[in-house]
Amino acid sequence: MKLKQLVMCVSILLSGQAWASVTEYCPSPSDIKELASGVYKAPTASGDGEWYGVSQGGQGPVGEFELAIFMPHKDVEGSTVIGEVQRCGFRLQKGGAVDMKFKREGTVASIDAGGSWEEWNSRYYCDNKEVRGCAFKEIVRPAKR
Repeated sequence: MKLKQLVMCVSILLSGQAWASVTEYCPSPSDIKELASGVYKAPTASGDGEWYGVSQGGQGPVGEFELAIFMPHKDVEGSTVIGEVQRCGFRLQKGGAVDMKFKREGTVASIDAGGSWEEWNSRYYCDNKEVRGCAFKEIVRPAKR
């Protein structure tokens, strides 16, 4: 019986159907750098990607985190919600704001309902000001061989 379970697990993992997840967070304001006037970039927590943003009427150093918005793909069943992080919003020190966005091809994200993420009007919002306060899992499907 255990041999069958082992063979089945190995088959699934090698088939390219297994999904891996990495815990990510909205970037820390100190990690966000202005590349050009009003254009911003920050590394992801895993270091495998980058957040990008263009300011809405402002430029200069990033001030404080405001709000993250998560859009679920469908109705939620249970505590895990699958969808996409729409933005992590920040105020700029000299006025204005920037929305940082991250989306890698072949990925979706998941959050745990409750905790820092609160549902309102079919979306989830996180305004936790702590570093790594708005956590989500990036679910990456491995490349097919």
